[in-house]
Amino acid sequence: MMKFNLHTHTKRCNHANGEDREYVEAAIAAGMEVLGFADHCPQFFPDTDYYSFFRMHPEQALEYDESVRALQKEYAADIQILLGFETEYYPKTFDALMAFVRPLHLDYMIMGQHFVGNEYDEGSYYAAEEGKREDYLRHYVRQVTEGLATGAFTYLAHPDIVWYCGGEEEYRRQSEALCRFAKEHHIPLEFNMLGYVNGRSYPNPAFWQVAAAVGNEVVIGYDAHDPKALRNDSAYADCLRLLDGYGIQPISFEEIILRNEKL
Repeated sequence: MMKFNLHTHTKRCNHANGEDREYVEAAIAAGMEVLGFADHCPQFFPDTDYYSFFRMHPEQALEYDESVRALQKEYAADIQILLGFETEYYPKTFDALMAFVRPLHLDYMIMGQHFVGNEYDEGSYYAAEEGKREDYLRHYVRQVTEGLATGAFTYLAHPDIVWYCGGEEEYRRQSEALCRFAKEHHIPLEFNMLGYVNGRSYPNPAFWQVAAAVGNEVVIGYDAHDPKALRNDSAYADCLRLLDGYGIQPISFEEIILRNEKL
């Protein structure tokens, strides 16, 4: 099967390393045929002194676009390069986000819902922080499915990011609701390799048992924050084995619908 990755960051997000060219060359060395850059997208919050620490600034987006498009042309004979963003879905600011990204003519966007609520609100929370219980999980699933329903996202990154500490029955119920929604809308779910490598609370076996039962389309996302991550063949093989243990065969790149009609 063709090797590809659509979840690649750059140093513009303030927590990744390496130059854009180094990611491309690492992907080629790893035998990839498609590399998608999906760095953390700027957000546009209302009048507030809050600013996200883990995403690029709006003024960096044009340079990001120009850099990736230039590499796309330079390495056209060696690898297919795509331009995208990873972003949260925040209901209050989504229109402003889409107005900002449309002139860039992105190839795709992926949803990575790190925060739930609108991030800057008092009631918001970081999904991967330990101790989330039933009400937080339900909030996450509601917001994610609402965002996916916009049609703007190619796939859902780390769908099991919520570090859940509540009852197992409710976790299965909410996971099934999310998985069924994604399947009905032909939106793949990402098995996150960074989470596996770093021993995070995701990938969560309980979630992937549900995804296997529902029959979701699945992709492996490297979530690369360093060029070396794209050459971690042993971790990639481990993820394939784990998915095979659930009875899941990742889909090919040709089966992915690059949802850019909203962009």
